[in-house]
Amino acid sequence: MNSKAIIGEVSDAIASGTQIEPFSKRGISLSLQDAYTIGSEARAKFDPSQPVGRKIGFTNRGIWEIYGVDQPIWGDMRDASVSYHSNNTAEVSLNRFCEPRIEPEVVIGLKSAPKADATNDEVAACIDWVAPGFEIVDSIYPEWSFSLADSIASGGLHGCLVVGEKVSAQTDIEQALIDLRVGLFKNGNLSEKGTGANVLDGPVSAIRYLMGGLTRYPDQRLLAAGDVITTGTMTDAKPIFVTENWSARFEGVIDAELNVTFT
Repeated sequence: MNSKAIIGEVSDAIASGTQIEPFSKRGISLSLQDAYTIGSEARAKFDPSQPVGRKIGFTNRGIWEIYGVDQPIWGDMRDASVSYHSNNTAEVSLNRFCEPRIEPEVVIGLKSAPKADATNDEVAACIDWVAPGFEIVDSIYPEWSFSLADSIASGGLHGCLVVGEKVSAQTDIEQALIDLRVGLFKNGNLSEKGTGANVLDGPVSAIRYLMGGLTRYPDQRLLAAGDVITTGTMTDAKPIFVTENWSARFEGVIDAELNVTFT
């Protein structure tokens, strides 16, 4: 298959909520460069709205063995897939997803673009706000079985992002995000606990990883002022189904409970 055919197949699968056989299981070997190009173009074909930022995935090293990966990934987020809820309550329809899962995440808004060689402190100084978030991730490959390149080619498994009430960035925001704690609840019952330290040594470190990756591949848009970044799950991703209610209770620099009901 050529890249154009793969882009069309991925885009059609996402748009229709249908699953396809992973390319790696068909003997189609994608380089990471090819996979990122395919993922970006397939996302744009499926969702022509304005690019607004990036999702970073697999930043939690504790889940790498579960998914058979060995490094983080990223994917584009576009305006239609991001929603804001200042009351920390949302409803999300699952009717276009295949095997959706939920991830409690730190969402970061940039007031300026970090320079290419920025230190952690310099990246932190570019942060405008932080917020509680749920990323709904989805696999167009059955049973979440795929190679790293397959996951990238599908747009980084991004489904949609629910963003709660924003909090202005404070002094020493890097350490505050590392120390952040979260409890993930399904229908009121604790499912798992996590911390910001689970996210590739902290969300600011995750952004620096993303920056390095974006400069490694020539067709990737660099970070810009106003970009929104969701920095990766603080727990494992949990399967979700219609009628369920999930909540994430954040404690620390983000002191809030984010709730979502699935329809």
